[in-house]
Amino acid sequence: MLTEREEYLEGGFEELACARCAAVVRVRKSSPQQTSVQWTTGATRQCATTLGALVPTCPDLRASIDYAVLTGRLGVP
Repeated sequence: MLTEREEYLEGGFEELACARCAAVVRVRKSSPQQTSVQWTTGATRQCATTLGALVPTCPDLRASIDYAVLTGRLGVP
């Protein structure tokens, strides 16, 4: 059983690859409006978009996440 901290950091995340550059991140949808993304160093290096330092954001990854939700690959509670 996960502790509350472990559940927050690890629970519900799914690996997802960007359709454009194949960078693999961990994604969790907590609601239709809320998405958490965990970037690895490798994924930030592989991403085809220049990522911001504070909150990495990539429109191609966003589209990949939206598609994963639409096709049922990524669930939304």
